[in-house]
Amino acid sequence: MAELSASILAADLLNLERDIGKAIQSGVNWIHLDVMDGHFVPNLTMGIPFGDAIKKKFKANVESHMMVENPDMYLEKYCSFSKLVTIHYEAPVQTKRVLKEIENLGSMPGLSINPKTPVSSIETLLPSVKYVLVMTVEPGFSGQSLIEDAAQKIPLLFEYRKRYNLDFLIGVDGGIKKDNISRISALGPDIIVSASAIFSGNVEENVKSLKSCMKENGNGQRNS
Repeated sequence: MAELSASILAADLLNLERDIGKAIQSGVNWIHLDVMDGHFVPNLTMGIPFGDAIKKKFKANVESHMMVENPDMYLEKYCSFSKLVTIHYEAPVQTKRVLKEIENLGSMPGLSINPKTPVSSIETLLPSVKYVLVMTVEPGFSGQSLIEDAAQKIPLLFEYRKRYNLDFLIGVDGGIKKDNISRISALGPDIIVSASAIFSGNVEENVKSLKSCMKENGNGQRNS
């Protein structure tokens, strides 16, 4: 079964410690930190102090999702508290060099692609990553509806992984809720990121419900 990652973009910012604690206690596998600079995406969120605070308070796997134009400027700080650091293929940086720097700093290098970016664009970079994050909404805001066509990149990435005998994980992020998570899980991702579906309402019940829906489809493509 895929692992569940909780994007705290949708958590109660005045009660982050409470909400993150509930999510972890309920069984989420990752805490997803959405980092936005107001340039690469039209929003500002989650700076370095958030990650430092999470590391001090919780024993949790943290993914820093760098929706910024210049992720290379902040790598040392974000790698200090993140097991996984994901940059965007669309960011105007030397992607392969930044991925290698993330690895050298001790974190897993991840690469994310926007809904309109084809998987073929990153084919030559796949040997340099440990994670590919498929965006199924336009990055920048929580609460958007899932773009179904973008989700079809998941089985395509699975085929690339098999073809080239690679070991990168496949993640999916955007618009994933109780009414579609079972279908997304069946496509075979390793990590499913959810935001409002976890933090809107009762966190414990939401996590239990999402995990139950994910379990219905087991490992999807990964059983192939």
